[in-house]
Amino acid sequence: MVKKIKISKKKLKQPDEFITFTEKGLRLIGKYLKHIAIGAVVVVFILLAFFIFRYWEKGKEAQASQKFNSAVDLYQKANSPYREGTSDEFRNVLGRFDEVIGQFPRTSSGRIALLHKGNIHLRLGEFEEAVKAYETLLTKSGIEKVYHSLALEGLGYAYEGKKEYEKALHAFKETLRKGEKLQSAETYLNMGRIYEEMGKTDEALENYKSYLKVAQKSQKNQFVLRKISLLEN
Repeated sequence: MVKKIKISKKKLKQPDEFITFTEKGLRLIGKYLKHIAIGAVVVVFILLAFFIFRYWEKGKEAQASQKFNSAVDLYQKANSPYREGTSDEFRNVLGRFDEVIGQFPRTSSGRIALLHKGNIHLRLGEFEEAVKAYETLLTKSGIEKVYHSLALEGLGYAYEGKKEYEKALHAFKETLRKGEKLQSAETYLNMGRIYEEMGKTDEALENYKSYLKVAQKSQKNQFVLRKISLLEN
């Protein structure tokens, strides 16, 4: 005979634990449903804004690239090895790069245009304007290492043109510290020339000799060897 299990009236009156937990969960969700919905809308809005911005930014990059390439074509014609470009031609190109810089400052083309702007001012002997262009580029984030090094090198030439030799040396030393290996030989040569201008013979010799170690097959080696010979005698 099966023994009957008696359940007390007290236990019958107690709510089922699962049902109680579920009810609490539903009440909690109901209580915060508005906040959850608002949070979801905010997340969707942020994602939508991000994708719209990326799409807009991509369009800007394309426009900037088109204008930049047009300016580069003119620059190459003015800077051709087969003919000497006139001052007016370079100023026309300068205006084109200024348009890219002004209209698309956040784009990669806008940043690289600053490098070309500095180079043109340097070629025209406008050293103060060249310094401003190079220094502006160096404050930009996201520029490639090679452009950073080229801007430092240009900055060194610009300060040398202004006869601010200490600043020129600082820029060239930064080029050595952060730059590409291919640039190091020319940088030693530049520093040797500046030290020579400053009358610091020992430092000039040190840099000329460093140049010969790095650029063992350079066509400039004979010229540098004559420099060393004259400074040592």
